[in-house]
Amino acid sequence: MIFKGRVALATLAMLVLTGYTDFTDEDITPSTEELYDSISMGFTQPQLELEYGEGLFDVRDFVSYADGELEVTTETVDVSQVGTNVILYGVTKTDEYGQTATRYFPQGIRVVDTNYPVIELEKELITVTLGGKADLAANILSVTDVVDGDLQPADQLQPGCYTVSHSISYKKAGTYPVTVEAMDSNGNVTTVQFIVQVKKRSYLIPGIDYVWKGQKLTKRRGTIYGPSGKETYYNLNMAGVVKIMRRRGNTDEYWVRSDGVKMLGDYIMVAANLKTYPRGSIIKTSLGMAIVCDTGAFARKNPYQIDIAVNW
Repeated sequence: MIFKGRVALATLAMLVLTGYTDFTDEDITPSTEELYDSISMGFTQPQLELEYGEGLFDVRDFVSYADGELEVTTETVDVSQVGTNVILYGVTKTDEYGQTATRYFPQGIRVVDTNYPVIELEKELITVTLGGKADLAANILSVTDVVDGDLQPADQLQPGCYTVSHSISYKKAGTYPVTVEAMDSNGNVTTVQFIVQVKKRSYLIPGIDYVWKGQKLTKRRGTIYGPSGKETYYNLNMAGVVKIMRRRGNTDEYWVRSDGVKMLGDYIMVAANLKTYPRGSIIKTSLGMAIVCDTGAFARKNPYQIDIAVNW
């Protein structure tokens, strides 16, 4: 040990003799720059993101470790505001010599909305007959967002609303898409479609209709004998007859079949003897099932004659 001490003294003496006299404690104590470079910290994930919602998030929860005392410029992030928040994390470290250094780590924390609106439909396909109408609004059970709640219908798509668009023609058979678009308060858009199929009316009514295999009434064949007796036809304005049926509680649509037969709902409109067939009776004809809506002078002579309403 004495030898080593003598060597150290000799070395010091030689430095003095050679003119090197700038020998201080700094040559033994590490610099604050080295202390600064040694400070480190880590985060729980490479990209700091939070899901849009309600409440405040403690920014310290993103720190996995800090090599010293941790300070932050902002303690919390409001997750109800979408965007990037720049947080300045500061770590202060003191070494064994009492020197102190602080290193700052700027970090962006993004609040993102990855939840899109949810549109729930009752049916994917709605079928209506020519002249009918589909209740589009009733087919949309709900339009919601996990944070915004119920979205409201609107004419134009905008945050917090949804729209329904289509080009349905209820006078032309075909398949028509209906588009529902919803936008939440942060601009996320969800689009779904359902189909409205407009079909031609069937002459047959499942369960009660039948196919008459005998001779059928036509414009050229103006009188025949069908399943209920003698059949003829007439062509008059049916507005008054429809009003009578409405007063009796009938709400079926009035329309004209493609072969010119006038219809009330799914039934052919006919005139008959009201004592034989009271108004509203359902009877068979050569052209399909019929509903008695009217009467005429002919009924007095032939109580079983059926006069079918047509546009011939």
